[in-house]
Amino acid sequence: MNMTRSEEPVEPNILVVDDDPYLLMAIGQTLTLSGYQVDTFTSPLEALEKQKKTTYAAIITDIKMPAMDGLQFLAHVRAQDLELPVIMITGHGDVALAVTAIKSGAYDFLQKPVDEDVLNACLVRAVEKRRLVLDNRRLSVSLAEQRQDLTRFYGLIGNHPAMHRLYDIIKAVAAENDPVMIHGETGTGKELVARAIHQIGSRAAQPFVALNMGAMPTEMIESELFGHAKGAFTGALQRKVGKFEYAGEGTLFLDEICSLPIALQGKLLRALEARVVSPLGSNTEVPFKARIIAATNKDLDKEIEKEAFRQDLFFRLNVLPVHIQPLRERRQDIPLLVEFFRQEYAYGKMIAPAPFRPETLHEIMNNPWPGNVRELRNHVRRLCILGGLEEHRDGGKSDDAPRSEDKCLPLKEFIDRTEKDYIIGVLRETEGQAAVAHIRLGISRKSFYDKIGKYRIDLSEFRKTEKGRPNKIG
Repeated sequence: MNMTRSEEPVEPNILVVDDDPYLLMAIGQTLTLSGYQVDTFTSPLEALEKQKKTTYAAIITDIKMPAMDGLQFLAHVRAQDLELPVIMITGHGDVALAVTAIKSGAYDFLQKPVDEDVLNACLVRAVEKRRLVLDNRRLSVSLAEQRQDLTRFYGLIGNHPAMHRLYDIIKAVAAENDPVMIHGETGTGKELVARAIHQIGSRAAQPFVALNMGAMPTEMIESELFGHAKGAFTGALQRKVGKFEYAGEGTLFLDEICSLPIALQGKLLRALEARVVSPLGSNTEVPFKARIIAATNKDLDKEIEKEAFRQDLFFRLNVLPVHIQPLRERRQDIPLLVEFFRQEYAYGKMIAPAPFRPETLHEIMNNPWPGNVRELRNHVRRLCILGGLEEHRDGGKSDDAPRSEDKCLPLKEFIDRTEKDYIIGVLRETEGQAAVAHIRLGISRKSFYDKIGKYRIDLSEFRKTEKGRPNKIG
């Protein structure tokens, strides 16, 4: 496996540059005896060429050299590696120049004659700094590689940068106990996010209790939330434990919080502030310890303007806001979701999954999906169940029937093939114009050309001449 310079193991390699061969030899011997591997050069240009090919822990250079002074040499080094420590050696009259070098990014400077102990102490610090820098680089690369493979996260599916940001936010929020407000359109997976926060946090072993405000009759919401005493109303034959109390030290998820009647919002606010609830028909307050996560599919700022939602309650619930992007803003996740839902259906039926045709996926990719992931899942299941019966009533072969070469494809190969077909479809629509196509695809121009190269797509095949013939220039 090829390694980049930032991935190479850190070795105590030191580069020394000085036009004085005697001083160069003396420093080289001192460092070798101290356990370093040393490369010495009298030419700064040759030293720079060597630096391009080798990972160094530090560089020691004279500040006054005839071919290239130390400041120029420092600038070239930093252009190649901004964080490589460079120690300058200076004469008594060059201290002001050395200070300028420090301001330009040099790690330190030493005065001639160079004291061996001072040199070694300075180098130890520089090497340790370099080790930390390279360790951080390797960690960043490792995390980036892990993220490339991170497509599933506690029930959430997606590899779009917005999803990775969401995963990071979930992990950060899960470590706290403050109320959370999840904002997202219908079908984006707000309950999955709430469950992920619960499962990652310290309350995972405790109950997760979900209550959908929009699915309950108004007259039942108060009793469901806070409970009621025996005899509180007709039919209340025994005491009922409300969801606040039932959740114990776990998590209480209040979905569609905007559907909570305005008359009960004040009672909910008091409960959150006092950490106690008053069951209906009871004079006894019951403390609760559950963490509160709420969710809304509406713009609460507009609801507050309409006086349909209390602003003070919003502030109390929106301590840690979490936003979920709609599916139309992360279309590159659609093939991944389609494949997951297709295999989910096939697994449930204990049948071999049959991939959809590229034409079908192309249509799916172009759908705005106002119902988001939930709507997409239902559509995939419908295609799995009905297939040709729904789209080919004339008795012809279904477009979703798998071609023999498509059967049992690995997921990555299926996604690559589907992505290529989708890009080709966009190129046909845009007549091969890269400036338009990459925007339509929602990717950068560089990523666009990377994919064109990856799939060996010839843009000239899609470009038209004024007479409508294919343009074969190049």
